[in-house]
Amino acid sequence: MEPKLLTAQRFVDMRTGISYRYVYTQTEYFRPHYHDYFEIFLVLSGGARHLVGNQEFPLVPRQLVFIRPSDLHDYISVADGYSMLNISFTQETMGELFTFLGDGFPAFALLNAALPPQATLSQQEFDMISARMTAVRAIDAENISERRTALRILLVDIFSRHFFGFVGDREASPAWLEEACDKMRRSGSFVEGSEALFASTNRSREHVCRCMKKYKGMTVSEFVNDLRLRYIANMLRFSNHTVAQIVFASGFNNLSWAASLFRKKYGMNMSDYRKGS
Repeated sequence: MEPKLLTAQRFVDMRTGISYRYVYTQTEYFRPHYHDYFEIFLVLSGGARHLVGNQEFPLVPRQLVFIRPSDLHDYISVADGYSMLNISFTQETMGELFTFLGDGFPAFALLNAALPPQATLSQQEFDMISARMTAVRAIDAENISERRTALRILLVDIFSRHFFGFVGDREASPAWLEEACDKMRRSGSFVEGSEALFASTNRSREHVCRCMKKYKGMTVSEFVNDLRLRYIANMLRFSNHTVAQIVFASGFNNLSWAASLFRKKYGMNMSDYRKGS
């Protein structure tokens, strides 16, 4: 079957540069297609097979997938079908989003990965997006400006939360490991040390250590210490706390050991780093 080009003129609200649609697959007819716009879809329920080029991948609830204009894809429902939230947006909107997020965001990796980037959301993350969309649906359908802003805020949140750490075509780490690492970053539990990461995975210490080395290229201790060093560097620049206060607040209990690791990472001691800020 000849692939079909789906155009922004037809599938995106050009007044806002972004649209959303709830789709139940049993009421839809799918065929191989590609777009001249971007889209993100979130699987809400059920299951399907996602065909991308000549490869096939399972789709399960809470799975978030980023589709680029060059991605030729199709869906095949399984069992009783599945439902999804589809957010479509123009190339101009995507460009503005990447500009806002800045050079530190992995836009090139996202756009040039061989397969569509994806993430599996935790239940809490899934519920958050659902709540945001409930609020969007409460906006007057004719209030174009408010709807445009609300959906753009959601896009910024999705990309910054779920694709900021994207590393391209390297083998993706398991969802449980990504969730555990993300929790360590966001909650500040790196202060508690490696035990906090082990406790959040519900897996054996040995398995966590093997996966951390395989997918992150470092040990659990190295991961935790790196987060602590990032905390120290930020606090040196953006606080007036003493070096000792900052180091002990980060979770290190040995000042000289922390200083040694800091010099190794940043190429200078903490006092010089603070002076250079």
